[in-house]
Amino acid sequence: MSRTAPQLLEAIVLDAAYAALKSSAYADQQIDPRAFAQVNRARLLELVARVPTLRAELAQNYRDEVSETHPQVVALLSDSAAESAAAVAVLRDPRTIRALRGWAKSSTKTSDNGERPATLDSATARRLERLERRLAETRTARDRARVQRDYARAETDQLSRDLETAKEDRDESLAVIDGLRAELAAERAHTAELATDVLSAAAVLKAAILPQSAALPVVEDIDIDPREREAIAAAVHAQPSETPLASDPIVAAALTRADVSPDVLLSVLNALLEPPAPVAPVRVGEPREIALTPLGGGTDIGGSCMLVTVGDVRILIDAGMRANQRIDKAGPEHIDLALAGPIAAIVITHAHNDHAGYVPVLTANYPTVPVICTPETAAILPTMWSDSVRVFDRARGSHVGSDEPLAEPPYGEVQVHAAQRRIREVQCGRVVEIAAGVTVMLFPAGHILGAAGVVVSAGPNRVTVTGDVSDLAQISVPGLVVPDAARGSDLLVIESTYCGTHSSNREAEVEKFVRLVSETVGTPANGGRVLVPAFALGRAQEVALTLRDRLPDVPVLIDGMAKDIARIYEEQTAGTGRPLKIYGEQVSAVQPGERDQLLRTFRRGVVVTTSGMLTAGPAVTWARSILPDPQAALLLAGYQDEESPGFELLELAKATRRPKFVLDREELAVNALVTKFGLSAHADRRGLSSIIKEVGAREVMLVHGVASKQRDFADNLTRRGLRVAPTRHWQLAD
Repeated sequence: MSRTAPQLLEAIVLDAAYAALKSSAYADQQIDPRAFAQVNRARLLELVARVPTLRAELAQNYRDEVSETHPQVVALLSDSAAESAAAVAVLRDPRTIRALRGWAKSSTKTSDNGERPATLDSATARRLERLERRLAETRTARDRARVQRDYARAETDQLSRDLETAKEDRDESLAVIDGLRAELAAERAHTAELATDVLSAAAVLKAAILPQSAALPVVEDIDIDPREREAIAAAVHAQPSETPLASDPIVAAALTRADVSPDVLLSVLNALLEPPAPVAPVRVGEPREIALTPLGGGTDIGGSCMLVTVGDVRILIDAGMRANQRIDKAGPEHIDLALAGPIAAIVITHAHNDHAGYVPVLTANYPTVPVICTPETAAILPTMWSDSVRVFDRARGSHVGSDEPLAEPPYGEVQVHAAQRRIREVQCGRVVEIAAGVTVMLFPAGHILGAAGVVVSAGPNRVTVTGDVSDLAQISVPGLVVPDAARGSDLLVIESTYCGTHSSNREAEVEKFVRLVSETVGTPANGGRVLVPAFALGRAQEVALTLRDRLPDVPVLIDGMAKDIARIYEEQTAGTGRPLKIYGEQVSAVQPGERDQLLRTFRRGVVVTTSGMLTAGPAVTWARSILPDPQAALLLAGYQDEESPGFELLELAKATRRPKFVLDREELAVNALVTKFGLSAHADRRGLSSIIKEVGAREVMLVHGVASKQRDFADNLTRRGLRVAPTRHWQLAD
């Protein structure tokens, strides 16, 4: 059945609405065409009259119906602009619509015998007309209210997003302020300590007495090499035979008034600074065997911590945080065993939170303990710890019962700065004496910038701990280098994150990533956006460097903490044989306050930002803009926890019909391409086997992995003739 004149006119107005909404004025707005047509009916009729191409297109679309409809509708789609404009003037009047309805009834309705129905009496007709008018007005008011409601909701959502962006910018600024305040508090506390520190005062006086050229280095509590300590001690004792003269005029005047010669005061200061070493009592039968106990991150991933003991010397290797735990209970699972006695040193393999995030808690309990790591790790740790402080503030209510108080953060900025003061930078390959006869040595482990393995030696006995390790070179860092000191160790403790039977093909994954980005970004004329949520330390920098090298014409933005870590990468490698240049014309950092504008204006390129699992951070803000965009892509880099939004999004992407995706309590349409690629910084089974073979240890212990896969890998190693120690307390057998 053909449509009535009012229905046909409504269809024409709706088509005009669709055409108007395709224009640049409405391109970025999500507006319901039907609601738009109802509210803007008169303007859309005028649009038809003004635009000949639109009018011709509509006349062609409705050519089979126009000839049988009301003359004013026919005139609307006429070739003559004047006739069309005259028709619009008539059709804009609501009374014309009523006339069209009456015309339709009178022209289409007949009785059973083919005769027109009798005309209603005038009173009934007027009553029906009033009712129709009121109904039409009510419907129009209802539709207008719905449109206003939708606009208000959209505006509210936009304001909410603007507020969230402003909060993120505020949080970044407050974090800087809090960090400065904490640093000031730490400096004041350190100054207060120095005010009562006799040895520090003695060192200052000694420097004031000796001529500037005669000042000698102070012997550290931990030396790079025992032989170096002996050389420094010999230099300290080789004092000049002549009486030194006080170089500071105030000290010289005080010595004159007190009638005390500088050499007498100097001898007193030397006695304070270099007291004779106490003779250690002989402990008959004291055990000196080397032992290792995993306190966390043994048969799971997170909270990595190893306790190495040599007699009464206790060394911690790593102290990380666990994910999906109350923040006040997120340290290594069995850290209480370490806190039950003294700790001679803490050795950090690398700066990832699951290996180093708990250190400020330990340095708060052990204020003098040294934290040993590579210079690169030392540069990254303060940023990672400060970010954890911000995360703690947001996560106080996580994993806490509704009737329980909020969890207390394990540490704050003051503890972060105190921990930073305990860091001792050690280059790979240098020997560090922890106690008499007990040394550690770091060696390059690949994985990320600054990552190191550790060899702990006690006489002829040695334990090697790899930390997280990669045998393959990346753009950002070379692969593992096994030192001679590790070969033939009594025990090799090696991570097993990817010890499953599947071996990764890194080159293929890189090619896949580059291809996906290239296809999505396209050309400047028709390109789209790519969001890469990535871990702030290591993965984000590797992604940025890959894009810089493989797609030099594609703009790249780095947002979140990843941009700060990228700067540290550049600073730490400048002047070395492998300088890393991340930022430049192609790659830039999102500055504070700039994100909101870039969300609207950045239409082609790649955004690399945190967090890697879409749990929080700028990645969530960018995902809200990118997921509904059919020209965009969201590429997840690497592992996704089963409880993370990233994992849920990947599962959703596999479905034929995609329901709405809820991200941070907001429902989103998923029109963008969603997939995963791998840029693993961990050795796979083949790589782990190669490392184990090269080290050639008497026994191997698997840590930092999934228990079921570790058992399968352990069986494989055993069948190949290797001894695999259970992931629990180990002690060197006689």
